[in-house]
Amino acid sequence: MDLIAYSAMSPGAFISLRAGVLIPLALACMVLIVLIPSAAWRGKFSVPIYALLALASGTLAFAAGTLAGARTVRGTPLGVVISILFFLLIAAGFGCFLSMLFYRPPREDNESTPAGDDSRPSTDSPGEPDR
Repeated sequence: MDLIAYSAMSPGAFISLRAGVLIPLALACMVLIVLIPSAAWRGKFSVPIYALLALASGTLAFAAGTLAGARTVRGTPLGVVISILFFLLIAAGFGCFLSMLFYRPPREDNESTPAGDDSRPSTDSPGEPDR
């Protein structure tokens, strides 16, 4: 029986055939979408770096999507690998976009902590007696 006819008769059958690829790919995309903005929250890179990464991953995803849709590649194992690469690049681009929203500049060493004055150096000189 043809795969298209079988999936038309049972809509859940097509998803179950691809579950071995679909579930790990969805989990990997979610990890990228969460991991990249969490690095931005810690101030790892700057906003222009995230913008360039989003632009680069979007451009590469467009190229991979165009290549995956070619007639000679579609349906082959190489096509599946290129499609996986496409979805990972899209997730990275979306994560970079979110990281620009969640970016916090890194705190400098000379700034005081919000907890209080514990980090401020003492103004007493070592030779001066207490009053």
